[in-house]
Amino acid sequence: MILRMLVKGVVFRFEDELPYEAKFLLEDFRLAVNNAIRAGLEARVTSRNALAKLVYRDFRKEHPKIYAQHLVSALEVAGSLLKNYRRRVRKGEVGHVPYVRRLFMKAENQAYKLDRESGVIDLPIRAGCHIKLRLVLSNYHRAYLGDQFYSLGSLTLLPDRVIIAFRKDAPRPYASESAFSLDTNERSLDGVFVRDDCVKVVKAGFPEVAVIQQRHYERRKRLQKKKAHDRRTSKRLRRWEGAREHHRINNRLHQVANAVLSFAEDQRSIVVLEDLKWFRPTRGKDLNRRLCLWPRRKLHQIIEYKAQWKGIPVVKVDPRYSSRTCPICGRIHDSRMGAEFECECGWHLDRHVNASINLLQTAVSKGMAGGLRFSPGAFQYDVMMTLYDPSRGARSEPNGTSCAGETPSRVITR
Repeated sequence: MILRMLVKGVVFRFEDELPYEAKFLLEDFRLAVNNAIRAGLEARVTSRNALAKLVYRDFRKEHPKIYAQHLVSALEVAGSLLKNYRRRVRKGEVGHVPYVRRLFMKAENQAYKLDRESGVIDLPIRAGCHIKLRLVLSNYHRAYLGDQFYSLGSLTLLPDRVIIAFRKDAPRPYASESAFSLDTNERSLDGVFVRDDCVKVVKAGFPEVAVIQQRHYERRKRLQKKKAHDRRTSKRLRRWEGAREHHRINNRLHQVANAVLSFAEDQRSIVVLEDLKWFRPTRGKDLNRRLCLWPRRKLHQIIEYKAQWKGIPVVKVDPRYSSRTCPICGRIHDSRMGAEFECECGWHLDRHVNASINLLQTAVSKGMAGGLRFSPGAFQYDVMMTLYDPSRGARSEPNGTSCAGETPSRVITR
């Protein structure tokens, strides 16, 4: 089994204002990237080596005092943008020619020094000119700076912050002793947990995510009508609403993922998820918009990358017909309407729990979840175990659809 390198980007703020030398460096870096993109489009090249042969000598004449490693990083950024543009063109997607508008620069780990004790970055600008960037450190930042198992990666400098990539070898996944599968729904993760001596129905609810999305959508819609005479202001206000919505939803998704993985780590479980890569909504206009905003893939990505850092095994299975298949007789029904799944053989269960049983059966039958054996009938009368309760996490939304007032039968707190 080949273990790969894991990378985590950590954002730091500056104690003082960014020096003017660094601001000039950001402008020169953006200019170098755009010039490299223009030259690459004319010559039809996208690799960093080809761009270096094409424009590096001219760049040294135009920017004689800039640190040479920064020009190499500019060519690397330009090459990645050109490759993405070429990929879109091959797919037939009409897009704008790549052009960098935002001030930023990227430096590899050989091009800067970081004092992990004091949080000071030594960044070279040109020969004989270095700047010192003092960072604001919290306990979160010191957890990465103080751990020697994390090596330093690239640095991305922005006018108001800096992003440093920390790297470490992925831990080897542990040998699983149990398994639980999760069916991803719009307002919750519903699943089943199986161990040799225990079977449980589990649930991690996040009903407030849909409420937040609908609320910010209506706000952006009102702003667009109210500021129709001023498109610039309308765009700025809607962008602010979108950023706030993004942060609020991400906060809740991270809390759900932490609760799920904490339970999996305690039970030494393997996590079975749906492979939703090919999900495409084909309903009405309003429902399609709501389903497209549904952060199903985002939640899975958070669970997967956090599981890699902790060494928790995660497998993904094909979810087709999982909500319409009877786990007892195997009959596939034509419709999955209703909150409860009912089959002609007499089997009946919550349709989300029924789907998670089918997912786990698929993983077990293909050897993905080890040699576990379980009886689907054991889940029919079992008490639900709540992995995450919104009332114990982020601030609840004052809306009637929130489940902040519900009292779970059993709550696992971490």
